[in-house]
Parts: sequence; C-alpha cells; structure tokens
Amino acid sequence: MRPIRKQRVVLSMPGYRIEGYISLPEGVRCSDFLNSERNSFVSLTEVKIYDWQGNFLEDKDFIAANKKRISWVSEL
Repeated sequence: MRPIRKQRVVLSMPGYRIEGYISLPEGVRCSDFLNSERNSFVSLTEVKIYDWQGNFLEDKDFIAANKKRISWVSEL
C-alpha cells in the first residue's frame, strides 16, 4: 500500500466555499485524483464551510463532497 499524504484544498460548490484536507496516495497529483472515475465523492477532513460571500458557517470533522457538484478546486 502506498503512503498517504494530506493535501489542504479549497473547493467551490454551488453556494459554498469549502476548505479542508484530502488524503492522496504519495506521488498522485490532486488533479489526477479528482479526475479519477473510481469514486463519485471526495472525502474531506478538518473542514471549514463558508457561504458564497465568505461568511463562516461551520466546522465539520468530515464531509463527502459529490465530485459532480464541485466547480473548482485549488491546493492551499
């Protein structure tokens, strides 16, 4: 099994901006992971959720985001 690294990201979904960590296999790019058709959802941990205006809404330990609803992702 490949070692795993945590990558901090911010992503946009309709009405929300979400910051958190995704777990990536070592050596796998974030874009390749997100473009993979293996999973329909992206697991995020240590999540902060903001509305589209940037107002903080809540913290979550974990969320699963539907890839089809993600507008964009950026590594932080």
